[in-house]
Amino acid sequence: MIQTLHNQIVDGNWNPNTWHSDRWQVAFSNLPDLPDTSLMKYFDLTVRSVVVPDYNMTEVFSDFRGFRIRHPVVEKVNEDLSQIQIEFKLSEDMKNYLYFFNWMRSMRTGTAVPDDLIRKYTIKNISILILDNQKRNIATLMFTECFLLTLSSLSLEMGGSEEVTFTANFSYQEVLFQTKGITT
Repeated sequence: MIQTLHNQIVDGNWNPNTWHSDRWQVAFSNLPDLPDTSLMKYFDLTVRSVVVPDYNMTEVFSDFRGFRIRHPVVEKVNEDLSQIQIEFKLSEDMKNYLYFFNWMRSMRTGTAVPDDLIRKYTIKNISILILDNQKRNIATLMFTECFLLTLSSLSLEMGGSEEVTFTANFSYQEVLFQTKGITT
């Protein structure tokens, strides 16, 4: 995949236009124990922002004849990955927050055990669809086997009518990136 992206840049097959921060969309493949797929709208349509996690690699050093030489450390591919953070607008009936709250509570209390394996109680993938200026999908970042790790508190205040938001942090097994060709 890296070589393909490199070749697109070297061959001049890339778009030099700047990308705007509102050209994306989040899609969830599934939500554990969601009784009706029509309820996915409480999640897909209420995403306010997403923080794409950083991707790190460590290095070690060696010294040779007065020079410091850096070496990348090749570790396990999915070890020590940062979390993906998604901010949601609270739905009017609070169903999106309450779903996450109940999912997390059932994992913490051990009442959510499909097939007797809690590790399979995941969102299979969370996709961030990258859109071009005409809102066509040009790339996808996909985070696989996502666990809900933290759910923020809700700030409810009297005397104001501000939109209420909450954040959810997910761990994931791996991140995949796919570019797509655009036909005009």
